[in-house]
Amino acid sequence: MYRTIPAIAAFFTITLAALPVHACGEGQFNLGQGMRYQGYLAPRPATVLVYDQDPAQRRSIYQGLDRAGHHLTVARTQDDLVRALRSKHFDVVISELGDSGAIDAGSGRLLPVVQRQQRNDAGLRGRFQVFLLDGASLGQYLKGIDRLLRGTLK
Repeated sequence: MYRTIPAIAAFFTITLAALPVHACGEGQFNLGQGMRYQGYLAPRPATVLVYDQDPAQRRSIYQGLDRAGHHLTVARTQDDLVRALRSKHFDVVISELGDSGAIDAGSGRLLPVVQRQQRNDAGLRGRFQVFLLDGASLGQYLKGIDRLLRGTLK
């Protein structure tokens, strides 16, 4: 009797560990049964232009976007931004809200990055239905890009 209880507990532990892992809607997928490594995968890979004057602060975010499947271009200066916009079409353009005036709206869907205190501004929500907060995680970047590409907002 006492030997069957650990055997039953071990059986249920192994059974539960083998079940697939479901993410919370941010594009995270388990890359194989029983593997410890998890990564992000973009359901809709896009060409993304990021206008960031100091990209070193968000280097890990940009590397994560690239690893997830997006084709990423980072422009550090306004001249780089203009050259990039003239050279090819981008599905999504990410920029701080204050710098978004330099971006032609026809060049792609704009995903602005706003300060946290601006998030409830009625004018902001009237102009942009999808935006990122400063300090957003990789998952939030992926979710914002996906929402823009889907065209449906929840």
